[in-house]
Amino acid sequence: MTTGARVIWGGVVALQLGHAAGEAVRSWAAPRGLRRLLLVHGPGGGPEALIPHLETAGLAVFAFEHPGGPSVAAVAEAVAAYHFDQCDAVVAIGGGAAVDLATLAAFMAGQRHPLPDLAADPSAVDPRGVASCLAVATDPTGLAALGGARVLIDDRGCPFLIRDPLLRPGAAAWCPLSGSDGLCAPVVALALDAGDAEAAERLIAAGPEDVPEIALTVAGLLERRLGPARVFAAFAEVAGELPPGPTLAAVLRSVGGPESTLSFLSRALDPDGTGRAGLDRLPLDGLAHLDPATLPVDISGVLVMLGRDIPARRRRGGRGGAARGRRSE
Repeated sequence: MTTGARVIWGGVVALQLGHAAGEAVRSWAAPRGLRRLLLVHGPGGGPEALIPHLETAGLAVFAFEHPGGPSVAAVAEAVAAYHFDQCDAVVAIGGGAAVDLATLAAFMAGQRHPLPDLAADPSAVDPRGVASCLAVATDPTGLAALGGARVLIDDRGCPFLIRDPLLRPGAAAWCPLSGSDGLCAPVVALALDAGDAEAAERLIAAGPEDVPEIALTVAGLLERRLGPARVFAAFAEVAGELPPGPTLAAVLRSVGGPESTLSFLSRALDPDGTGRAGLDRLPLDGLAHLDPATLPVDISGVLVMLGRDIPARRRRGGRGGAARGRRSE
């Protein structure tokens, strides 16, 4: 281990600190006999310098850039890439979006049922179908994504929640990039949204050395409870291509919280106040399919804030659909 390397054990997954990203990947893959890695990363955060370092160590690395918001389609693309390149493990490098997608791709690598079905029936998950996964978090949002709960948008544009301990990566490392301290603000928002104002305020005041432990606390919190801002930010990112930061700030402003924390989030995440304007134009058709069984989070307060209603579910077309409609009247 390099000088200063240590492990935080008190979170949802043991977190290794003190290694560079390349060394973290190598020291994880080698003893497990893993040789072909799907390397999931975020837009603009390509691992160009990392790949040659890993290839020198005898690893075959296949980079996969996160294609967009948290959708079933994005996960399907990542799983297809995993099998096409005959990978035997998944590695995330980046923030929360990369960690979310990588852990979902690993989770789905060998499943026999689609994600929405597994969300509705967790007993159908096959633990043997989960691939090995390492998460290399480069900013605090990556740490907050280490828990076992994900919000996704299905093929109809409807948000749903899947929660399973197998969504946690098998191992995790903290390899912060220069300037990543400013990315505490989204984690502050998630903590406040999940009902832990104390953790949110601790993150605002935290020094760099305190961030990993507090963010791991938030990861555990988010595994147990997601709030409406988290759900709506995921929905808005896919349905309206809205950035999650301003959406989080706008939604939290509506549902309330400590004024000092809300002011901090507004300045950090939505300095020009565009979050609310984007939400006012957001198409809501996908929300017609909301199912409390797979989305046990009440987002009605957000819709009240927007002055909008969940659209009525459309009847199916054709003779069969018309007949069913008449029978139900």
